[in-house]
Amino acid sequence: MTFVDRESDALPKDFKQSQEYKRMGVIGKNAYSVYDAEAMHGLPVGVQVIGRRFDEERVLQAMKVVEHVLKESGRKFTPKVF
Repeated sequence: MTFVDRESDALPKDFKQSQEYKRMGVIGKNAYSVYDAEAMHGLPVGVQVIGRRFDEERVLQAMKVVEHVLKESGRKFTPKVF
C-alpha cells in the first residue's frame, strides 16, 4: 500500500507517556516497543481488509474506498522495482 517514512511515521518523543499509549493493551504496547521508524524506513506497509463469510462484495467496496483515498491524497501505491 505504501512504505514506512522515517519522518511522517515517527512516533512523538513522549508517546510512551501519552494517554493513548497508557490505554493500550499488552499486545499494542509490545508492538510499539519494537517500532522504530528510522530503522524501518522504506519497508512496505500493507492493509488487509477482511469481512465476514459471504461479504466479498463489501470487502471489495472497502478496498475501492481505500484506493480512492490513496489516489486523492497523492499516495497511490506504485510498487518499487528492485
